[in-house]
Amino acid sequence: MTGSSDYGDIESFASIINGRLAAEARVSKGVAFGWMCGGWAIAACLFGIGMAAALYGYSFVISSRPAAEQIASAIRDAFARAELKTDVTGKVSLAPGSELTLAPNQIVKLNEGAVVRLDPNSSVRVIGDLKVDVPQPSKQQLQLDATSVGKELPVTQYTVFKTVIFGGGYVVTGWNFELPDTAHPVYQRCYYEQNVDQGLAATQTIAVDGSPRPVSSLAKLPFDFDGALANCTWFSG
Repeated sequence: MTGSSDYGDIESFASIINGRLAAEARVSKGVAFGWMCGGWAIAACLFGIGMAAALYGYSFVISSRPAAEQIASAIRDAFARAELKTDVTGKVSLAPGSELTLAPNQIVKLNEGAVVRLDPNSSVRVIGDLKVDVPQPSKQQLQLDATSVGKELPVTQYTVFKTVIFGGGYVVTGWNFELPDTAHPVYQRCYYEQNVDQGLAATQTIAVDGSPRPVSSLAKLPFDFDGALANCTWFSG
C-alpha cells in the first residue's frame, strides 16, 4: 500500500508540474504574440512615414514648372527693385554722322565744373521748342518819349544780334522786334560778315526768316555757304 501511495503522489506532483509548465508556455506564447504585434505596428508606422517622405520629395520633382516660375518671378522682382548707378569718366567719342538720343524721361547730369566740348566744325540741331530768354533794352535805351524835329513820335524797334565765329569771319543773325510784340521778332536776317580792311567789313546775306538766299558765283566774298547757313541762330519760342 505504501508503494502505491508514493506512486500516486509522484504522479500528482508530475501533473502539477506539467500543468504549470503548460501555463507558463501559454503565457510565453501570449507575450511573444504581443511583441510580434507591436513589431508589426512599428514596422507599419515606419513604412507609412517612409512613403509620406517619398511622396513629399517626389512632389518637388513633378512640380518643376511652378518652382521655375517662382524662381523667375523672384529674379524679376529683384531686378525691378534694383537701382543701378554709374559714374562715367574720361572721353566719349562718337563716329562721324552719328546721333545721340535720350530715352523718354531720361536725364543726364554733369558734375559741377564739368565741360562738354564740341568739334569746332560741328553743329547742334534741336528738335522741339527751345525757349530763349530774349534780352530787351531798358527804358533809357528805348527813350519812348523822344520825338523827331517835326514833333512826330517815331516807331521804336530794336534788334538782338546772335554772332557765331565761322571761318575767317562771323555768322550774324539779327532778330528785329517792335514794341507792340516783344515776345516774337517781326523779321530775322542771317548774314556772313568778314573784315576786309581796317575799319571796313563786307557782309553777305545768307537767309531771311529761315529761308536760304543762295550766294551768286560772282560774289567777291568767298565762304562755305552751307556751313554758314548751319550756324544761323533762328528764334524759337
